[in-house]
Amino acid sequence: MAYSNIQTIDLTMLRGNSNPTCDVKFTFLDENTGMKSELPAHKLILAVGSEVFMRQFFSTIPEEKDTIPVEDSSVEAFQIFLDILYNKKIALEAIDFQLLADLYYLAEKYHHGFMKDSIIKEVSSRKIISENLLEVAKVAKTNAHLEELSSSLFNICFVFINKSDLGTILAIFDNEDVGEEKSCTLHRLMTGAKRSRPDVCKNCQHAPCLDGEVLTKSNFVIGASIHRKGHDEKQSRKTVKVDDSRVDYVFEDGSGSSAKFSEMTS
Repeated sequence: MAYSNIQTIDLTMLRGNSNPTCDVKFTFLDENTGMKSELPAHKLILAVGSEVFMRQFFSTIPEEKDTIPVEDSSVEAFQIFLDILYNKKIALEAIDFQLLADLYYLAEKYHHGFMKDSIIKEVSSRKIISENLLEVAKVAKTNAHLEELSSSLFNICFVFINKSDLGTILAIFDNEDVGEEKSCTLHRLMTGAKRSRPDVCKNCQHAPCLDGEVLTKSNFVIGASIHRKGHDEKQSRKTVKVDDSRVDYVFEDGSGSSAKFSEMTS
């Protein structure tokens, strides 16, 4: 009879200042408060999770120090980074944009591709609101050296701008202190949004194209080619008029002849 493995190891439980198995610790100094903090870990687990740590701790000339000061990361970001290496489930959707950027930097530094991809996916899935547009733009600008992250952050800003009216965008900046930095940010956002705006479809006159959408009074365009969903039609239907209960269209068979029809809308 085969038995399942009844021994379970929770890697996150191995960390802690009182755990004698930890053989390295990372130290942090808050320049604003002077507060010192440290995060213990295991060289072997870190090496398995990152090739950079593997070279650092187990190369022909390994790191001899057991205490490593960290000057390019906050203790909060590094804590999450270590948690991920220890297989702890992290809810990226609960992390703010700045902390995500800090975490992405660590993933880049320690060559953790999956973590980078997960952060980009999370950022790209978010929707900007008026209250955090400038915050996201600032994070994108500050992290311009992390090109994929910066681009993803700017892109969600562009999506928000393209879906908003100009008055809404200007109102956001009116509530901020006037300055060269704010002006540059506004210019960068508006220029980028314009460039990222999808081309207007020549048929439906919308951007993005309304292919597959239901014809309504709000998206109606005279002369646009339409088709009935689920029907394979060789003739082209061109819209003439639409109201609450009926759509008028013209059938064109390609020979120059046409016929006008009306159809009830559901």
